Amino acid sequence: MRFPILTALGLVLAAPAMAQTAKPASLAPLVKKLDIPYKQFTLKNGLRVIVHTDRKAPVVAVAVWYDVGSKHEPVSKTGFAHLFEHLMFGGSENVANFDETVVALGASNNNGTTWFDRTNYFQTVPTGALERMLFVESDRMGWLLGAVSQNTLDAQRGVVQNEKRQGDNQPYGLVEYAQLAALLPPDHPYAHSTIGSMADLQNASMEDVRGWFRQHYGPNNAVLVLAGDVDVKTAKPMVERMFGSIARGPQQAKMAVPVPSLSAPKQEVMKDNVANVRIHRQWVVPGEDNKDATPLSVAGAVLGGLASSRLDNALVRGEQLAVSVTAGYQGFAQLGFFEVTADVKPGVDPELVNKRLDEIIGTLVSQGPTADEIERVVARTVSGQLGGMEQVGGFGGKATQLAEGALYKNDPGDYRKQVKALVSVTPAQVKDAMGRWLTRPAYDLRFPPGPRVA
Repeated sequence: MRFPILTALGLVLAAPAMAQTAKPASLAPLVKKLDIPYKQFTLKNGLRVIVHTDRKAPVVAVAVWYDVGSKHEPVSKTGFAHLFEHLMFGGSENVANFDETVVALGASNNNGTTWFDRTNYFQTVPTGALERMLFVESDRMGWLLGAVSQNTLDAQRGVVQNEKRQGDNQPYGLVEYAQLAALLPPDHPYAHSTIGSMADLQNASMEDVRGWFRQHYGPNNAVLVLAGDVDVKTAKPMVERMFGSIARGPQQAKMAVPVPSLSAPKQEVMKDNVANVRIHRQWVVPGEDNKDATPLSVAGAVLGGLASSRLDNALVRGEQLAVSVTAGYQGFAQLGFFEVTADVKPGVDPELVNKRLDEIIGTLVSQGPTADEIERVVARTVSGQLGGMEQVGGFGGKATQLAEGALYKNDPGDYRKQVKALVSVTPAQVKDAMGRWLTRPAYDLRFPPGPRVA
């Protein structure tokens, strides 16, 4: 039975005799817009500088990415990279307080982050404040240690430890510790959380801190990106004046990072103060430096990353066995994780949900995705990347995309290679990648409601 269509004016219109199937719009015009032209130069001390000119607003994004993260931390020094992120906001020899100084410059998006592969600092400032902002960044790169006292170290150590407590006490706050311990051998570079251990943070001495800084924060271990109302002619003399006198640091070699596999499926149960049972399924897979990164990211989106994904359609909307599901590929520079989660609907047997998870994942692995599913993933990803490129700075802006490519792949334009791989990926490639990695033994972690065990 066909129903009439009621317009906003209240007029009744006859429904068309036969609905026309809309042909998907071509992504080619959108892909062409994914372009961040840049120029680059390198100072004598090894600092790599990338400049992208965008005159649409009188602002410049300033981003400094250091090739140091938690994967570089040796035994008994976990949490050092993140601790240093905080120390480098505490002030340097010529800048008493970074936050106050940067805010006074009229900056936005003022922040810093640390993860397995990198530590970065970024802010967006008015064009007229660029030179002053470069002075601030150069001072914390070259003149930090003179301002790091025992009181400063103790204060920032306390901040990081409190941040760890807050994260650990959230619902599911202990998941990452369990997953890393189960999936990776203890000596693996990615085997410990970036937040580190309380004991290692507490035992960090001034000499430890000074040695860590001298080893990792030299200009030859960093990338500086300027994106916005600036050009190389203007930027180069400023950068040379501010950063040129900073001495090179030790040369950091690229780490060897294996992709390990469990010898057999592994199951664990951890209770938490949560409303319903959550099931985690996880595999270790290659990182962004591997050709399978793009097919695996597509597989994750098809499985549980789209608004109408396979898991959503089957477990949430169709069979109503779960209240929410997720799936996705999380790729780091040299390692990745593929994870699936399902929050079991109250009153439903978790074993039934677990069985259906295995069946749905197994079907996708054995048959691969459809061309339509891939088109939807590509359209969503490309549109999201275009949205990020509307800003020069921030977490996903153009400066970030250039810096990440330069640091991880030695190519600021790597984002275009990623898009090219995405728009050309085939169902067969996705199926092959899943067959290589998702047929290996999986880690199954259950979180039923209940009191935590110390």
